[in-house]
Amino acid sequence: VVVTPSASPARLPGAKPPPPDMPGDSIGGAIKVESASGFDRAGRTVRAKAEMSHQSLSGETSPKASFNYSDVFDDTFAVAFGLSYQDRTYESDNIEAEYDYLDQDVSDDLVAIEVQQRKYYVNRKRTGVNLNLDWRPDDSSSYFLRTLYTDFTDAETRQNSIIPTGEGDITRTGPGMYEVEGIDPGDFSRRVRFRTKKEDTFTVSAGGENRFGHAAVDYRVGYTRTRENVADEVEARFEYAGDDDVSLVLDQTRPIPRYTINDTPLGGWLDNDNYEFNRFVVAPTWVDDEERSLAVNFRYDGETIGWKTGLLGRWRDRDVDIDEHELRRGPDLNLGSWSRSSPKYTHGNMGDGISSSDMRDYLAGHLGQYSERPQDVLENTEISLIEDYVASEDILAGYLMATANLGNLRLIAGARVERTEFEATGNTVDIDEDGNVVFGQRLASSSYTSVLPGLHLRYDLGDAWVLRGAYTQTIGRPSFGDISPRTRINREDREVELGNPQLDPYESSNLDLSVERYLGDSGIVSLGVFHKDIKGYIAETWSTSHPGYPGFDVVQPVNGDDAKVFGVELNWQQHFSNGLLVGASATWLDSEFRLPAGSTIEDRAGETFSLPRSSERLYSAHIGYEKGALSTRIAAVHRSEYLDEIGDDPNFDIWVADNTQLDFTLDYTVDERWGFFLEASNLLDEPLELYQGSPANTLQNELYGRTYVAGVKLRF
Repeated sequence: VVVTPSASPARLPGAKPPPPDMPGDSIGGAIKVESASGFDRAGRTVRAKAEMSHQSLSGETSPKASFNYSDVFDDTFAVAFGLSYQDRTYESDNIEAEYDYLDQDVSDDLVAIEVQQRKYYVNRKRTGVNLNLDWRPDDSSSYFLRTLYTDFTDAETRQNSIIPTGEGDITRTGPGMYEVEGIDPGDFSRRVRFRTKKEDTFTVSAGGENRFGHAAVDYRVGYTRTRENVADEVEARFEYAGDDDVSLVLDQTRPIPRYTINDTPLGGWLDNDNYEFNRFVVAPTWVDDEERSLAVNFRYDGETIGWKTGLLGRWRDRDVDIDEHELRRGPDLNLGSWSRSSPKYTHGNMGDGISSSDMRDYLAGHLGQYSERPQDVLENTEISLIEDYVASEDILAGYLMATANLGNLRLIAGARVERTEFEATGNTVDIDEDGNVVFGQRLASSSYTSVLPGLHLRYDLGDAWVLRGAYTQTIGRPSFGDISPRTRINREDREVELGNPQLDPYESSNLDLSVERYLGDSGIVSLGVFHKDIKGYIAETWSTSHPGYPGFDVVQPVNGDDAKVFGVELNWQQHFSNGLLVGASATWLDSEFRLPAGSTIEDRAGETFSLPRSSERLYSAHIGYEKGALSTRIAAVHRSEYLDEIGDDPNFDIWVADNTQLDFTLDYTVDERWGFFLEASNLLDEPLELYQGSPANTLQNELYGRTYVAGVKLRF
C-alpha cells in the first residue's frame, strides 16, 4: 500500500464474507484491487490534479500531482494511462519508555527504567506510472493488459537521546515519584541515524474472457517484482563524558514519565560537546520479492442455476539479506562537530540538534578508518547471518460454486480447496566443543491442504428489506517474517525478534447474519451480527525470561488456542434530496483468546485475553452536504484500545491506546473544466500511543500534527 500511488485509477471490489471464487486467506472479508479500464469512461478523458499539503508540526509544505488519460477507439480498443508524483516532507515527535518492577519481589510498582526522546525527519517521494490496454473485438471476447510501476524513496533521520532512569539507586519518595542517584554519566547516550529506503515495484498482468452462449471462460497471468534496498543505513552513538555521577527526579504521576536531571555542569547532558564517540552501527538491507500467478475460471449461467469453477496458482519467493556490523575502533570524534540548533520537540527539551548531513559528510571521507574490535567480530558475523533468510510459498487452489436464483432467494454454495507449501532457509552460528565457530543452515518447511466451504443467502423480504446470511470457513497464513527461521537482535536495547517456523495457519469458521433496509436510491440502514470460531490465531508474545536469550526482551509470534469472537454491526447512510449527507456506524466485539500450554510465556497459559490486534469498539459518523457543484463533509472515527503483545504478566502486556480521528473535506466544481478541493486530517492532533499494562504507563507517544491540503482538479 505504501508504494502504490493513490492517484492511480482503480476499483476496489470486495466481499464480506468472501465467496468460494475469492481467496480464502481472510477472516473479515476480501478486497482485490482492479486497475481501471479505458472503457470505464465514455470516449476520451484527460484529468489532472495538483495539490499542496502542509503539516503543522514541521511547518513543511509538500507537492503532489497526478495525470490520467483514457480513450476508446472504434468502440473496440481502449487505453488508460496514469502518472503520479508526490514529494512529502514531515516530522514526528516521539517519546518512549520501558518499565520494570522497582522491587522484583513486589509486583505492584512499575518504574520507567529508560526513557528515549526521538525526533524524526522524513522525506518520502513516490512516482507511479500505469498503462492499461483493453481490446473487445466483439460482444463475446475481451482481452486486457495491465501494467504498473512505482518508485518509492523514504529518507529518514532519527535523533534520539537515552535517559537511563533505571541505572542508579532508585528510591520511592511518594506516589509516582522517585529519586535516582549514582547514575554513571556514560549511561546517557545521544544518537543520530540516517537511512534511505528505496523500493520499486513492477506489476504486469494479462488475460481475457471468451463467452459461448451461456458459458464463459476467463483467464489471466500475472507477475510482480519488488526490490527494496537500504544501502546507507548508519547510526552514530555517543556517550556522555561527564566527570561526576548524575542524579534525577522521576515523575510518573502522569502517563508520560517526566524527569529533572541534576548533573555537573547543570544541563551538560543537553550539550553535544560533552559527548564522545562510542560506535557506528551500519546495517545495509536488501529484500527481493517476486510473485507469479496463473488463474482460469469457467462459468455457466443457466436460467435458474449458474455454475462456476476455477483454478489458481500463486508462487512467491522472498530473499532477505541484512548485513549489520558495529564499528567501535577508529579516530576519536566529538559530537559537537555535528551540532545544529535545538529541534522543536513537543515532549520536552532535546538540547542540541544533530545534523545527519554532517554525519554523512564525515563518513564519506572517514568511514574506512573505523573497524570492528577483535572481540566483536564473531558477534557481528553471527547477527549479520542469523537475520537473513530465503523463503518461498506456493499455493494451488481450486473451487466449485453454484448460484441459484429461486424467486426472492439468491443462494451461493460451494467450496474452495487450497494447497500451501512453504519452505525457508535461515542461518545458524554455533561454537563446537573445541571452541571453533561452525556456520550452518536452519531449514523450515510446512505443507497443508485447506478445505473451505461457503454458503451465502440473500432474501428479498419486499418493501426494500433484504435479509443476508452466510457460513464460511477461511484461513490466515503466517507472514514470511513470522514463520521464517530468522533472528533480529538489537544489542544496545537488548531486544530480540524471533521467527517461529512451528507456526500453523489459523482457521476460522464464520457465521454472518444481517438485515438491510434501502431508503430509496440514496440511503441504507442495516443491522448485522457475526460469530467467529478461530483455531490457532497468531499473537505476538513479549518475554523478559526467554531461556535462549537471558537478559533480553524477546518478541515471538505463537499460535493460540481456540479464539471466539461475537460481534454486532449497525450502519446508517443517507443522502437527502436537499443535499444533506449523514451517516453513522458502530461495531461491538466480544472476544476471547487463550495461549496454549507450552508457549514461551508458560505462566499465562490458559488465561483469557481479548483477541490481540482487534479493537472491541469501533464508531464512525459523518455529516456533510452534496448537491450540484459542492460536496463537503466532516467525518470522525473512533476505535477503542486493543492488545498488541502479550507479556510475562499483565503489567507487561503492550496495548495500543484508543484513538479518535477527525477529518474534513470540501470539493467544489467551478465548471466542467476545473474545480478545487480542501482537506484537513487529524484535526484533533491525536498521537499514536502505546502503553504497558495500564494507560498510566505510556510506552510510546508519537505526534504527527495536523495536515492541511489544498488543490485543483482539471478535466479536458
